[in-house]
Amino acid sequence: MTLSTQRHLPLLLIAGITASISIQPAAAQIVVTQWDQFAMAGITAAGPAMDELIGTCEPDLNGATVLRTIAPSIGIRDSYRLAVSANKTPDLAYTWPAASVLAGYARVGALAPLDDYYEQYGWEGINDFYRGRNSYEGAIYGVPMEQDLMGVYYNPALFEENGIAVPTTYAEFQAAVEAFKEKGIIPIAFGNRDRWPATNTLSLLLGLSAGKAAEEAVLFGDTPWSNEQFKLAAETFQSWAENDYFPNGFNGIGYDEANALFLAGRAAMTITGSWVLQDMARGASFDLGVFMLPPIAEGVAPGTMWGEGSQWQVSANASQDVKDAAAAYINCLISPASREVWVEKGYLVPIGTTPEELEQWDALPIVKSFYTQGLATPDTNFYDLHTTLPESVTQVLYAELQRLVGGDATADEFLGAIDTAWQTAIENGERWVP
Repeated sequence: MTLSTQRHLPLLLIAGITASISIQPAAAQIVVTQWDQFAMAGITAAGPAMDELIGTCEPDLNGATVLRTIAPSIGIRDSYRLAVSANKTPDLAYTWPAASVLAGYARVGALAPLDDYYEQYGWEGINDFYRGRNSYEGAIYGVPMEQDLMGVYYNPALFEENGIAVPTTYAEFQAAVEAFKEKGIIPIAFGNRDRWPATNTLSLLLGLSAGKAAEEAVLFGDTPWSNEQFKLAAETFQSWAENDYFPNGFNGIGYDEANALFLAGRAAMTITGSWVLQDMARGASFDLGVFMLPPIAEGVAPGTMWGEGSQWQVSANASQDVKDAAAAYINCLISPASREVWVEKGYLVPIGTTPEELEQWDALPIVKSFYTQGLATPDTNFYDLHTTLPESVTQVLYAELQRLVGGDATADEFLGAIDTAWQTAIENGERWVP
């Protein structure tokens, strides 16, 4: 067991993380300890791609090796926060979310600035939008990789069997839902026991009710959450719950259980992200389809929620040799050749990948379809609340959304509660502004 392993074992046991070790010669002088969420199944199930790329990239690290630790995709956020508080972060981590949470880590000196590496390696595929989301006070602290989008997965066979067309307007979407209800088919598989799924759904509904500019006026300006456009989104979400768009007891159903309901053909649609493409593609007993939810309010442009699924970040505590090795490794992981591996074997699409590249690579049709549609509206795609809100606000949002969709709070009460948490976060200097 290496000293690096010993140093991290107590924290890993506390966090409930499982360790796995890549090829590591006993005489290795430089070891980069890595936490990532690339399991073999479940959310972001890109384990095969990660294993292959470690073997591909290690020869470029001048003798350095990678000691890999796999954490659950959801749990890694809390595990990394624990590591920061204990001052025992791994050398390299692939965690979510960026923006406000990443800025919090940078604020306390937990992360190494990466500006010199951006210049050294010419990471031009990461545009200004994503550089801003991974910056704090003018310095860049993360390398975002996974491009997240949200869409409506649907069962084409159920649509065809019931004579229902794929909707292109919100009115058509509502009509499709009502038609499935009449047939006794659950329209949308949705479960919110884990609490975070409703936050993603609200992210989508806010953008389609308010539009990107109106969102920015709230998230980065002085407009309160209690405005008519955000109220429309909240009322829309609540109306879906009240009008049986979801299965009975959805607040007690887990995210994976809801996906299983859809994959078993018991629901016509499920609204979630590209991060679960692998499980969807592997678990469906039918050919998958996907479409983008149409705008809800008149005058709002088509678009979808997007953001980085996670980002690579380097510990400020790492030695300079380890930082250099980690940067070289990241450069390999985001290279064009590696992007192809991520797409074909990890079912995720790194930031900077073009629809033209996807057509050339051996990507599944559902992967190509999801990203071709989602990346077609870059100027109007909007914000993921998980990666934009301060952590203190997100925790309030979780509880208040359960109350909203459960019918225990009105839209006005919901927005008022978020406004209160929002103002407190602003006063505490927690708000992230790009």
